Parts: sequence; structure tokens; C-alpha cells
Amino acid sequence: MKLVLLSADNAPSVYSVPDRVAENLREYCVEFCDKWLHTSEHAQMYRMLEGVCYDEKDFIAYLNKWIFPNEPTTLIETLDKVNLESGIPEKYRDLEWFNF
Repeated sequence: MKLVLLSADNAPSVYSVPDRVAENLREYCVEFCDKWLHTSEHAQMYRMLEGVCYDEKDFIAYLNKWIFPNEPTTLIETLDKVNLESGIPEKYRDLEWFNF
């Protein structure tokens, strides 16, 4: 398991994810938001009249239920009052980050 940063135009959160997700974070995130949300019968609850509605917590639920149920992703901490302008704490600066 490796750490990554995820956000949805809000404070980023640090998650412990399976190595394959951390090493290919963008690909997993894009697969979720550009394909799975629009095509999977299991994603109908995210579909609205004008598109889809989701955040990083929904991505984590997708990973845990459909992609890596035997390697659950867990929340480590949310970095309140942190954004691109205010900087990431030193211990997390080198982590992969995806903003939905």
C-alpha cells in the first residue's frame, strides 16, 4: 500500500491505496470518472440529468467495492486549509495527487 492525495476541489485527503493504484493514479481516476461512471450499471446513482455527480470518496468506494475489494483503500487524514496555493505539508509533497 502507498499513499496518494485525492481531492474534488476541496481540501486534499491522504489515502493509503494499493500499489497499482498509486503507480497509475491518473489512469485509475480517469477510468472511474470518464468511463465507469457513464457506462456501468452500478454507477446509475451518480448520473444526473446534466452529467454525473461524484467526489473522491466515491472513487474510494469504487476501488473498495469493484476493483480491489481484498486490498481496501483507507483514509489517512484530510489536510484542512490546504490547497495548491497554501502548499502541502513536507511529508506529503512528493505524493501523486489527483483532483476530480
